[in-house]
Amino acid sequence: MPIRLSGMVSGMDTKTLVTALVSGYKLKKDNLVKAQTKLSWKQEKWKTMNTSIYSFYSGKLSAGRLSNAYSLKKSTVSNSTVATVTASSSAVAGTQKLKVKKLASSGYLTGGTVKDGKANITGSSKLSDITGSTSQGSVTLSVDGKSTNIELTEDMTVNQFVVKLKDAGVQASFDENNQRFFISSKTSGKDGDFALVANDSAGMDSLRNLRLYTNDKTSQAEYAKWAKYYNADTDTYTAELDDIINTAYESAKTNFDAVAKERLATYSKASSIVDSFTKKYTASDADTEVYKDKTPEERANLLLKDAKDALSAIEQNAAYKGDDGNFDVSKLSEEDKKKYDNLKTSISSYESDIKNYTEAKDTMTEYKNKQYVNIEEKDGKTTVTALKETDSASGVSDIQATVDSRNAETKAKLTSQYQAKAKNSYEMYSKMVDANGNAKAGEYSDSVGAVRIVGVDAEIELNGAKFTNNTSTFSINGLTIQATAETKGDESVNITPDTDVDAIYKSIKDMFTEYNKLIKSMDEAYNADSSKGYEPLTDEEKDAMSDKEVEKWETKIKDSLLRKDDTLNSVANTLKNDMASSFIINGKSYALSSFGISTLGYFASGENEKGVYHIDGDKDDTTTSGNEDKLRAAIASDPETVVSFFSQLCTKLYTDLGNKMASSSVSSAYTIYNDKQMNTQYSEYNTKISDAESKVSTWKITTIVSSQLWSQHLLSLIRSHLLCRDCLEADNIDKSFGNKYI
Repeated sequence: MPIRLSGMVSGMDTKTLVTALVSGYKLKKDNLVKAQTKLSWKQEKWKTMNTSIYSFYSGKLSAGRLSNAYSLKKSTVSNSTVATVTASSSAVAGTQKLKVKKLASSGYLTGGTVKDGKANITGSSKLSDITGSTSQGSVTLSVDGKSTNIELTEDMTVNQFVVKLKDAGVQASFDENNQRFFISSKTSGKDGDFALVANDSAGMDSLRNLRLYTNDKTSQAEYAKWAKYYNADTDTYTAELDDIINTAYESAKTNFDAVAKERLATYSKASSIVDSFTKKYTASDADTEVYKDKTPEERANLLLKDAKDALSAIEQNAAYKGDDGNFDVSKLSEEDKKKYDNLKTSISSYESDIKNYTEAKDTMTEYKNKQYVNIEEKDGKTTVTALKETDSASGVSDIQATVDSRNAETKAKLTSQYQAKAKNSYEMYSKMVDANGNAKAGEYSDSVGAVRIVGVDAEIELNGAKFTNNTSTFSINGLTIQATAETKGDESVNITPDTDVDAIYKSIKDMFTEYNKLIKSMDEAYNADSSKGYEPLTDEEKDAMSDKEVEKWETKIKDSLLRKDDTLNSVANTLKNDMASSFIINGKSYALSSFGISTLGYFASGENEKGVYHIDGDKDDTTTSGNEDKLRAAIASDPETVVSFFSQLCTKLYTDLGNKMASSSVSSAYTIYNDKQMNTQYSEYNTKISDAESKVSTWKITTIVSSQLWSQHLLSLIRSHLLCRDCLEADNIDKSFGNKYI
């Protein structure tokens, strides 16, 4: 605690002295904190107001600009179980006749149970586990004019097969609980349907064993399409099939450049392996004599030999032999176990490196000798470039031979594949259908338990005209028809479009409800009572008040923060002026009053409600509910004019308010107040408050130290007898102090 002095120190104690000297700086700091607090409250006030403004801007105003937001038409359907109908402004008035002939459907194939007495099949099970055959054959999945061949291999799993189906363009899965495949088209309608057919007899066996064979119209059509390319009488194939094969061949064949680039890539990879090996195994100065002056290959083989010898020494150690006389790794000491494991790892690494290096070196030698690539040595670096036709004739010839060989294999494979498909399709189709094209029963009926739903287009008749679509939703002459059930026989339902007065009225009323709420809140903030004389409270001031008193005090300040604010007034006046606008429609001027919408006037309006609009005849508005409902009448008689007016009004409000919310040097986008500037000011207050706190602390310490130094000086005088007790009494110095230290 500070030493208390009187008399010679003017009768002021140290505590009082310190308080007095630092009070000026503390007052400055407190004022800065209050100003920052007030600024933060104002930021929150503006954020709340801006949120309301932006919500109105991006919601009702934005939507109100568009005529389709007003739901000009509604439609009634005599039988809502058959269809639901919405009408746009272009819908023709009057009753229309609708018949639903067919609903759209997606293609579905639910496979039969594949378990069939076997163990449960899982996604990781092989197809051969299901089919019991090593030959799975080939199948084709056709979707929307695209056909994808799927080769079914012995090792292919159920999950892999499912992935192949998905890649081909359908949704597919295998349900392990029910032991079934499920396949469906991605889109509804005829064109979205699929066909899963066999390309050969093995493929057919696989489909049957997977319980995925069906004798449906889509599959029949796919088999029929290919069957026509085969002549059973002469066991020959048509020229059309040759064209198909040639087209497929042109897409699949290999070209010269591809092989050249492939070989370049192979050479480059081999070169990289050789370079890496050389760098890794080049002898260093730290090597013992046995490793020095050795080529990288020689050094690697020596390291391998030494590692094997060291490993063998451990394995031959009698201490590590088991009862059977063989090496027992469990007997190794911890240290030797670690050494043993490291040696095995090293040996494996050496062997792999040597093997890869040898193969890479041989590849480089082969390719360089045959000049598959251009190899240039310059500045100690090897440059490898693609082979050009001007280079070695032997290299070109060799590459061409590879190209020819691969293409011959490709052509032969495609020929065999497509011919087998054509012949198999012919044989299948003749067994699947009778002379009249109807599915045969018996052997070529659907797989046991398999169910096939063919994708079909929806078909309706509207006023006698036929329409088809791949979904059951139709957009026709302003009507959107969602068919939900087929009509029976010559049955039809009535569709009656009409002006949707209630919907249009609600859209307009909802807009004004939000506008009124917004404009009232803005006027309340602008016209708030003054809070002059009120400032944010310090902690000491709050301690002297009750919680309710503090809350009331702060609320008084917060409510007044936007009082007489120029920015707020400017935005509010923009909205009010726009609401007073008129627009020319079909040569006639219209304003809000034309539709029975107006304010109550200056004197009749309540506090802060002079900018609030009321709709005549609105049953929810007690002040105008008894007036003539001009708005509803206008909507019923001339909806286009009403919608046009309010679309223009909302557009003007939206544009002008958007301009007020434009980004600037002091404000962000979609913000009406100077948020950037306020953020900067808040940060500046942090710096100023920190500086003020530092000065308060510094002055407090300086004052205390100074007081203590003066005390120490006085004690020194007394102790050296330069100052006696009589002097203390004469100078009226506190005897308790003097007596204590003399």
